[in-house]
Amino acid sequence: MTATEIDAWLYGSRIARFSARRTGQGTPRADLEWDADAVARWGYGARILSHLLPIDEDAPPSAARATAWLDGLMPEGRVRENMAMEAGVDPEDAVGFFGSYGGDTVGALQFVAEGAGPLPSSRDQVRLDDTGVAELLRETVARAGGHGRSQHLTSSLPGMEPKIGLVRDGEHWWRASPEQPTTHILKVARAAGSPTADLVDTEAAALDLARRLGLTTIDAHVEKFDGVRCIVVSRYDRVPDADAPGGLRRIHQEDAAQALGINTRDPERKFQHGRALPSLARIAQVLRDDGARPDPLLALTVLNLALGNTDAHAKNISMLRRQDGTVVLAPAYDVSMHLHHSHASRVFAMDVAGERDMDAITGEHLVAEGASWGLPRRRAVRVVARTLDDLRAALGEIDRYAHPGVPAEAWSTVVERTDALRRSVD
Repeated sequence: MTATEIDAWLYGSRIARFSARRTGQGTPRADLEWDADAVARWGYGARILSHLLPIDEDAPPSAARATAWLDGLMPEGRVRENMAMEAGVDPEDAVGFFGSYGGDTVGALQFVAEGAGPLPSSRDQVRLDDTGVAELLRETVARAGGHGRSQHLTSSLPGMEPKIGLVRDGEHWWRASPEQPTTHILKVARAAGSPTADLVDTEAAALDLARRLGLTTIDAHVEKFDGVRCIVVSRYDRVPDADAPGGLRRIHQEDAAQALGINTRDPERKFQHGRALPSLARIAQVLRDDGARPDPLLALTVLNLALGNTDAHAKNISMLRRQDGTVVLAPAYDVSMHLHHSHASRVFAMDVAGERDMDAITGEHLVAEGASWGLPRRRAVRVVARTLDDLRAALGEIDRYAHPGVPAEAWSTVVERTDALRRSVD
Protein backbone atom coordinates (compact mmCIF):
# COMPACT_ATOMS: atom_id res chain seq x y z
CA MET A 1 0.00 0.00 0.00
CA THR A 2 1.30 3.44 -0.91
CA ALA A 3 2.26 5.52 2.11
CA THR A 4 0.29 8.73 2.57
CA GLU A 5 2.14 9.88 5.70
CA ILE A 6 5.77 9.36 6.67
CA ASP A 7 7.80 10.54 9.62
CA ALA A 8 11.20 12.15 9.07
CA TRP A 9 13.88 11.39 11.65
CA LEU A 10 17.07 13.41 11.96
CA TYR A 11 19.90 13.01 14.47
CA GLY A 12 17.90 10.63 16.65
CA SER A 13 14.69 12.70 16.81
CA ARG A 14 11.49 12.84 14.84
CA ILE A 15 11.67 16.26 13.23
CA ALA A 16 8.61 16.35 10.99
CA ARG A 17 5.79 14.46 9.31
CA PHE A 18 5.20 14.64 5.56
CA SER A 19 1.66 14.00 4.33
CA ALA A 20 0.62 13.36 0.74
CA ARG A 21 -2.34 15.06 -0.89
CA ARG A 22 -3.40 15.89 -4.41
CA THR A 23 -4.36 19.21 -5.91
CA GLY A 24 -7.57 19.73 -7.84
CA GLN A 25 -5.61 18.79 -10.97
CA GLY A 26 -4.50 15.55 -9.35
CA THR A 27 -0.86 16.63 -8.88
CA PRO A 28 0.79 15.08 -5.80
CA ARG A 29 1.86 17.51 -3.10
CA ALA A 30 3.59 17.08 0.26
CA ASP A 31 2.55 18.94 3.42
CA LEU A 32 5.03 19.25 6.28
CA GLU A 33 4.13 19.38 9.98
CA TRP A 34 6.91 20.08 12.48
CA ASP A 35 7.28 17.91 15.57
CA ALA A 36 6.94 19.81 18.83
CA ASP A 37 9.97 18.02 20.26
CA ALA A 38 12.04 19.23 17.31
CA VAL A 39 11.07 22.80 18.14
CA ALA A 40 12.10 22.20 21.75
CA ARG A 41 15.41 20.64 20.71
CA TRP A 42 16.55 23.08 18.03
CA GLY A 43 14.36 26.15 18.55
CA TYR A 44 12.12 28.27 16.36
CA GLY A 45 13.73 29.32 13.10
CA ALA A 46 16.40 26.61 13.23
CA ARG A 47 17.52 25.47 9.80
CA ILE A 48 18.77 22.06 10.85
CA LEU A 49 16.69 20.37 8.13
CA SER A 50 16.92 23.00 5.43
CA HIS A 51 17.68 26.62 4.73
CA LEU A 52 14.39 26.70 2.85
CA LEU A 53 12.41 25.20 5.74
CA PRO A 54 13.18 26.91 9.06
CA ILE A 55 11.44 25.21 11.98
CA ASP A 56 8.24 27.04 12.96
CA GLU A 57 5.55 24.94 14.60
CA ASP A 58 2.95 27.69 14.20
CA ALA A 59 3.64 28.41 10.53
CA PRO A 60 4.48 25.28 8.51
CA PRO A 61 5.96 25.88 5.07
CA SER A 62 3.80 25.97 1.97
CA ALA A 63 3.16 22.70 0.19
CA ALA A 64 5.07 24.07 -2.82
CA ARG A 65 8.20 24.55 -0.71
CA ALA A 66 7.91 21.23 1.10
CA THR A 67 7.27 19.37 -2.16
CA ALA A 68 10.16 21.00 -4.02
CA TRP A 69 12.52 20.22 -1.17
CA LEU A 70 11.42 16.59 -0.80
CA ASP A 71 11.59 16.09 -4.57
CA GLY A 72 15.22 17.17 -4.41
CA LEU A 73 16.11 14.00 -2.48
CA MET A 74 14.77 11.76 -5.24
CA PRO A 75 16.65 10.29 -8.20
CA GLU A 76 16.06 11.86 -11.59
CA GLY A 77 14.85 10.66 -14.98
CA ARG A 78 14.36 6.98 -15.75
CA VAL A 79 15.89 5.85 -12.46
CA ARG A 80 13.16 7.64 -10.53
CA GLU A 81 10.41 6.39 -12.83
CA ASN A 82 11.50 2.78 -12.63
CA MET A 83 12.09 2.78 -8.88
CA ALA A 84 8.59 4.22 -8.43
CA MET A 85 7.13 1.61 -10.76
CA GLU A 86 8.82 -1.18 -8.79
CA ALA A 87 7.30 0.20 -5.57
CA GLY A 88 3.89 0.71 -7.19
CA VAL A 89 3.82 4.48 -6.58
CA ASP A 90 3.37 7.58 -8.72
CA PRO A 91 6.84 8.91 -9.74
CA GLU A 92 5.68 12.39 -8.73
CA ASP A 93 4.51 11.25 -5.29
CA ALA A 94 7.55 11.91 -3.11
CA VAL A 95 5.81 10.81 0.09
CA GLY A 96 4.82 7.47 -1.44
CA PHE A 97 8.33 7.10 -2.90
CA PHE A 98 10.09 7.57 0.44
CA GLY A 99 7.55 5.33 2.10
CA SER A 100 9.31 2.60 0.11
CA TYR A 101 12.88 3.93 -0.19
CA GLY A 102 13.33 6.14 2.87
CA GLY A 103 15.56 3.97 5.05
CA ASP A 104 18.85 5.25 3.61
CA THR A 105 18.75 8.56 1.78
CA VAL A 106 21.47 11.05 0.98
CA GLY A 107 22.45 12.88 4.16
CA ALA A 108 21.07 11.95 7.58
CA LEU A 109 17.30 11.79 7.06
CA GLN A 110 15.44 8.54 7.58
CA PHE A 111 11.81 8.19 6.58
CA VAL A 112 9.64 5.67 8.40
CA ALA A 113 5.96 4.81 8.65
CA GLU A 114 3.78 7.23 10.61
CA GLY A 115 4.24 6.70 14.34
CA ALA A 116 7.16 4.30 13.96
CA GLY A 117 10.77 4.89 14.85
CA PRO A 118 13.78 4.04 12.69
CA LEU A 119 14.67 0.39 12.81
CA PRO A 120 18.08 -0.41 14.28
CA SER A 121 20.60 -1.14 11.55
CA SER A 122 20.33 -4.86 11.20
CA ARG A 123 23.16 -7.17 10.29
CA ASP A 124 20.88 -8.65 7.65
CA GLN A 125 23.36 -7.75 4.95
CA VAL A 126 24.67 -9.87 2.14
CA ARG A 127 28.36 -10.27 1.44
CA LEU A 128 29.20 -9.73 -2.23
CA ASP A 129 32.01 -11.00 -4.38
CA ASP A 130 32.99 -9.27 -7.64
CA THR A 131 30.24 -11.07 -9.51
CA GLY A 132 27.65 -9.98 -6.96
CA VAL A 133 28.71 -6.32 -7.16
CA ALA A 134 28.70 -6.49 -10.96
CA GLU A 135 25.19 -7.94 -10.92
CA LEU A 136 23.92 -4.97 -8.90
CA LEU A 137 25.70 -2.53 -11.20
CA ARG A 138 24.15 -4.15 -14.25
CA GLU A 139 20.74 -4.04 -12.58
CA THR A 140 21.00 -0.32 -11.94
CA VAL A 141 22.06 0.33 -15.56
CA ALA A 142 19.08 -1.68 -16.77
CA ARG A 143 16.79 0.21 -14.40
CA ALA A 144 18.12 3.56 -15.63
CA GLY A 145 17.45 2.51 -19.20
CA GLY A 146 13.95 1.31 -18.43
CA HIS A 147 14.84 -2.27 -19.33
CA GLY A 148 14.90 -3.99 -15.99
CA ARG A 149 13.76 -4.19 -12.41
CA SER A 150 15.60 -4.82 -9.17
CA GLN A 151 14.54 -6.40 -5.91
CA HIS A 152 17.96 -5.72 -4.40
CA LEU A 153 18.46 -1.95 -4.75
CA THR A 154 16.69 -0.21 -1.89
CA SER A 155 18.65 3.00 -1.17
CA SER A 156 17.71 6.31 -2.76
CA LEU A 157 20.48 8.37 -4.34
CA PRO A 158 19.80 11.58 -6.28
CA GLY A 159 21.05 12.18 -9.81
CA MET A 160 20.74 10.86 -13.34
CA GLU A 161 23.69 8.45 -13.51
CA PRO A 162 23.26 4.76 -12.64
CA LYS A 163 24.72 4.23 -9.16
CA ILE A 164 24.41 2.06 -6.09
CA GLY A 165 25.26 2.35 -2.41
CA LEU A 166 27.17 -0.45 -0.68
CA VAL A 167 28.91 -1.10 2.62
CA ARG A 168 32.67 -1.56 2.65
CA ASP A 169 33.99 -3.49 5.64
CA GLY A 170 37.72 -4.08 5.46
CA GLU A 171 38.36 -5.92 2.22
CA HIS A 172 34.77 -6.99 1.67
CA TRP A 173 31.67 -5.50 0.04
CA TRP A 174 28.19 -5.95 1.50
CA ARG A 175 24.70 -5.20 0.22
CA ALA A 176 23.08 -3.22 3.02
CA SER A 177 19.71 -3.87 4.55
CA PRO A 178 17.12 -1.18 3.66
CA GLU A 179 17.63 0.82 6.86
CA GLN A 180 21.41 0.46 7.05
CA PRO A 181 23.67 3.38 6.09
CA THR A 182 26.00 2.67 3.20
CA THR A 183 29.65 3.73 3.15
CA HIS A 184 30.40 4.02 -0.57
CA ILE A 185 28.72 4.99 -3.82
CA LEU A 186 29.58 3.11 -7.01
CA LYS A 187 28.76 4.89 -10.27
CA VAL A 188 28.89 2.96 -13.52
CA ALA A 189 31.24 4.11 -16.29
CA ARG A 190 29.91 4.97 -19.73
CA ALA A 191 30.32 2.36 -22.46
CA ALA A 192 33.87 1.80 -23.73
CA GLY A 193 33.07 3.28 -27.14
CA SER A 194 31.30 6.32 -25.71
CA PRO A 195 32.81 9.79 -26.24
CA THR A 196 32.67 10.17 -22.46
CA ALA A 197 34.03 6.75 -21.51
CA ASP A 198 36.78 8.48 -19.49
CA LEU A 199 34.32 10.42 -17.32
CA VAL A 200 34.80 8.22 -14.24
CA ASP A 201 38.58 8.34 -14.74
CA THR A 202 38.72 12.13 -14.84
CA GLU A 203 36.34 12.31 -11.89
CA ALA A 204 38.66 10.17 -9.78
CA ALA A 205 41.62 12.34 -10.82
CA ALA A 206 39.68 15.56 -10.16
CA LEU A 207 38.76 14.36 -6.67
CA ASP A 208 42.41 13.45 -6.08
CA LEU A 209 43.33 17.04 -6.94
CA ALA A 210 40.52 18.42 -4.78
CA ARG A 211 41.80 16.42 -1.80
CA ARG A 212 45.25 17.91 -2.27
CA LEU A 213 43.66 21.38 -2.16
CA GLY A 214 41.68 20.58 0.99
CA LEU A 215 38.37 20.93 -0.87
CA THR A 216 37.15 17.37 -0.32
CA THR A 217 37.53 14.43 2.01
CA ILE A 218 36.37 11.87 -0.56
CA ASP A 219 38.51 8.91 -1.54
CA ALA A 220 37.85 7.82 -5.12
CA HIS A 221 39.22 5.30 -7.55
CA VAL A 222 38.13 3.42 -10.65
CA GLU A 223 37.56 -0.30 -10.24
CA LYS A 224 36.31 -3.16 -12.39
CA PHE A 225 33.93 -5.80 -11.05
CA ASP A 226 33.53 -8.83 -13.30
CA GLY A 227 34.02 -6.62 -16.35
CA VAL A 228 31.89 -3.67 -15.16
CA ARG A 229 33.89 -0.46 -14.73
CA CYS A 230 32.79 2.08 -12.15
CA ILE A 231 34.07 4.82 -9.91
CA VAL A 232 34.05 4.01 -6.20
CA VAL A 233 33.71 7.02 -3.90
CA SER A 234 33.57 7.16 -0.12
CA ARG A 235 30.54 8.92 1.36
CA TYR A 236 31.35 12.11 3.26
CA ASP A 237 27.90 12.05 4.89
CA ARG A 238 28.82 8.86 6.77
CA VAL A 239 31.35 8.93 9.62
CA PRO A 240 32.65 5.87 11.48
CA ASP A 241 31.29 5.90 15.02
CA ALA A 242 31.37 2.82 17.24
CA ASP A 243 28.46 4.16 19.32
CA ALA A 244 26.17 4.76 16.33
CA PRO A 245 23.77 2.14 14.92
CA GLY A 246 25.65 0.03 12.41
CA GLY A 247 28.92 1.72 13.42
CA LEU A 248 28.22 4.73 11.18
CA ARG A 249 26.96 8.19 12.05
CA ARG A 250 24.90 10.01 9.43
CA ILE A 251 25.57 13.69 8.73
CA HIS A 252 22.81 15.75 7.18
CA GLN A 253 23.37 17.53 3.89
CA GLU A 254 21.29 19.74 1.63
CA ASP A 255 22.10 20.61 -1.95
CA ALA A 256 21.89 24.17 -3.21
CA ALA A 257 18.83 23.54 -5.38
CA GLN A 258 16.93 22.36 -2.30
CA ALA A 259 18.17 25.29 -0.23
CA LEU A 260 16.94 27.72 -2.88
CA GLY A 261 13.59 26.00 -3.37
CA ILE A 262 14.21 25.00 -7.00
CA ASN A 263 12.10 22.05 -8.08
CA THR A 264 14.35 19.97 -10.29
CA ARG A 265 11.74 17.65 -11.78
CA ASP A 266 12.94 19.48 -14.88
CA PRO A 267 16.67 18.68 -14.64
CA GLU A 268 17.57 21.83 -16.58
CA ARG A 269 16.48 23.94 -13.62
CA LYS A 270 19.63 23.01 -11.68
CA PHE A 271 21.72 25.02 -14.17
CA GLN A 272 21.70 28.81 -14.19
CA HIS A 273 22.40 29.46 -17.89
CA GLY A 274 21.27 33.06 -17.63
CA ARG A 275 18.34 32.48 -15.26
CA ALA A 276 17.96 34.37 -12.01
CA LEU A 277 18.23 31.15 -10.03
CA PRO A 278 20.27 29.22 -9.18
CA SER A 279 23.24 31.55 -8.87
CA LEU A 280 26.54 31.46 -7.07
CA ALA A 281 25.64 34.71 -5.35
CA ARG A 282 22.46 33.23 -3.87
CA ILE A 283 24.28 30.10 -2.75
CA ALA A 284 26.89 32.30 -1.08
CA GLN A 285 24.06 34.20 0.63
CA VAL A 286 22.64 30.93 1.96
CA LEU A 287 26.03 30.12 3.48
CA ARG A 288 26.31 33.57 5.04
CA ASP A 289 22.75 33.53 6.37
CA ASP A 290 23.49 30.19 8.03
CA GLY A 291 26.71 31.42 9.63
CA ALA A 292 29.22 29.91 7.19
CA ARG A 293 32.01 31.64 5.29
CA PRO A 294 31.56 31.67 1.50
CA ASP A 295 35.30 31.55 0.78
CA PRO A 296 35.29 27.75 0.16
CA LEU A 297 32.53 28.23 -2.43
CA LEU A 298 34.76 30.65 -4.33
CA ALA A 299 37.67 28.19 -4.14
CA LEU A 300 35.42 25.39 -5.40
CA THR A 301 34.28 27.57 -8.30
CA VAL A 302 37.90 28.29 -9.20
CA LEU A 303 38.65 24.57 -9.17
CA ASN A 304 35.62 23.73 -11.34
CA LEU A 305 36.59 26.32 -13.93
CA ALA A 306 40.22 25.27 -14.05
CA LEU A 307 39.26 21.61 -14.38
CA GLY A 308 36.80 22.41 -17.14
CA ASN A 309 33.90 20.94 -15.17
CA THR A 310 30.76 21.99 -17.04
CA ASP A 311 28.49 20.09 -14.63
CA ALA A 312 28.97 22.24 -11.50
CA HIS A 313 25.23 22.88 -11.14
CA ALA A 314 23.15 23.53 -8.02
CA LYS A 315 22.71 19.86 -7.14
CA ASN A 316 26.48 19.34 -7.20
CA ILE A 317 27.04 21.98 -4.52
CA SER A 318 25.86 21.09 -1.03
CA MET A 319 25.97 22.18 2.58
CA LEU A 320 26.50 20.02 5.66
CA ARG A 321 23.98 20.78 8.41
CA ARG A 322 25.53 19.40 11.56
CA GLN A 323 23.77 18.19 14.66
CA ASP A 324 24.87 21.27 16.63
CA GLY A 325 23.27 23.58 14.06
CA THR A 326 26.48 24.75 12.40
CA VAL A 327 26.69 24.78 8.61
CA VAL A 328 29.66 24.41 6.24
CA LEU A 329 30.10 23.87 2.54
CA ALA A 330 30.13 20.14 1.85
CA PRO A 331 33.25 18.49 0.43
CA ALA A 332 33.57 18.67 -3.34
CA TYR A 333 31.90 15.82 -5.22
CA ASP A 334 30.89 15.01 -8.81
CA VAL A 335 33.76 17.08 -10.20
CA SER A 336 35.32 16.04 -13.47
CA MET A 337 37.21 17.21 -16.57
CA HIS A 338 35.19 17.84 -19.72
CA LEU A 339 36.82 20.42 -21.97
CA HIS A 340 39.39 18.10 -23.53
CA HIS A 341 36.49 16.61 -25.50
CA SER A 342 35.73 18.45 -28.73
CA HIS A 343 31.99 17.83 -28.30
CA ALA A 344 31.87 19.33 -24.78
CA SER A 345 29.71 22.34 -24.05
CA ARG A 346 31.71 25.48 -23.31
CA VAL A 347 28.97 26.91 -21.09
CA PHE A 348 29.58 26.92 -17.35
CA ALA A 349 26.74 25.68 -15.15
CA MET A 350 26.67 28.98 -13.23
CA ASP A 351 27.27 32.54 -14.41
CA VAL A 352 30.48 34.09 -13.06
CA ALA A 353 30.26 37.89 -12.83
CA GLY A 354 27.67 37.72 -15.62
CA GLU A 355 29.77 35.54 -17.95
CA ARG A 356 28.85 31.97 -18.97
CA ASP A 357 31.43 31.17 -21.66
CA MET A 358 34.12 29.08 -19.97
CA ASP A 359 36.71 30.27 -22.48
CA ALA A 360 35.90 33.91 -21.65
CA ILE A 361 35.84 33.68 -17.85
CA THR A 362 39.06 35.01 -16.35
CA GLY A 363 40.58 35.25 -12.91
CA GLU A 364 39.24 38.79 -12.74
CA HIS A 365 35.71 37.47 -13.29
CA LEU A 366 36.24 35.12 -10.35
CA VAL A 367 37.49 37.94 -8.14
CA ALA A 368 34.55 40.14 -9.15
CA GLU A 369 32.11 37.29 -8.42
CA GLY A 370 33.56 36.83 -4.94
CA ALA A 371 33.48 40.58 -4.31
CA SER A 372 29.79 40.63 -5.31
CA TRP A 373 29.11 38.28 -2.38
CA GLY A 374 30.53 40.85 0.02
CA LEU A 375 34.08 39.52 0.22
CA PRO A 376 36.69 42.28 0.41
CA ARG A 377 38.45 42.43 -2.95
CA ARG A 378 41.85 41.62 -1.44
CA ARG A 379 40.38 38.53 0.20
CA ALA A 380 38.75 37.41 -3.05
CA VAL A 381 42.05 37.87 -4.89
CA ARG A 382 43.82 35.84 -2.22
CA VAL A 383 41.31 32.96 -2.44
CA VAL A 384 41.45 32.84 -6.25
CA ALA A 385 45.24 33.13 -6.49
CA ARG A 386 45.95 30.64 -3.70
CA THR A 387 43.55 28.06 -5.15
CA LEU A 388 45.19 28.30 -8.57
CA ASP A 389 48.70 28.19 -7.10
CA ASP A 390 47.80 25.14 -5.01
CA LEU A 391 46.18 23.47 -8.01
CA ARG A 392 49.24 24.09 -10.15
CA ALA A 393 51.41 22.51 -7.45
CA ALA A 394 49.05 19.56 -7.13
CA LEU A 395 49.14 19.00 -10.89
CA GLY A 396 52.90 18.66 -10.61
CA GLU A 397 52.74 16.31 -7.63
CA ILE A 398 49.86 14.00 -8.54
CA ASP A 399 50.75 10.49 -9.63
CA ARG A 400 49.31 10.38 -13.13
CA TYR A 401 50.10 6.69 -13.38
CA ALA A 402 47.50 6.17 -10.64
CA HIS A 403 44.93 7.46 -13.13
CA PRO A 404 45.75 5.56 -16.34
CA GLY A 405 42.34 6.22 -17.88
CA VAL A 406 42.87 10.00 -17.97
CA PRO A 407 44.10 10.99 -21.44
CA ALA A 408 47.09 13.30 -21.85
CA GLU A 409 44.81 15.87 -23.46
CA ALA A 410 42.80 16.13 -20.24
CA TRP A 411 45.88 16.85 -18.12
CA SER A 412 47.25 19.40 -20.58
CA THR A 413 43.88 21.15 -20.84
CA VAL A 414 43.69 21.55 -17.06
CA VAL A 415 47.28 22.80 -16.87
CA GLU A 416 46.65 25.34 -19.63
CA ARG A 417 43.42 26.56 -18.06
CA THR A 418 45.01 26.84 -14.61
CA ASP A 419 47.92 28.89 -15.95
CA ALA A 420 45.68 31.14 -18.01
CA LEU A 421 43.38 31.85 -15.06
CA ARG A 422 46.36 32.55 -12.79
CA ARG A 423 47.86 35.03 -15.26
CA SER A 424 44.62 37.00 -15.25
CA VAL A 425 44.52 37.52 -11.47
CA ASP A 426 45.90 40.85 -10.25
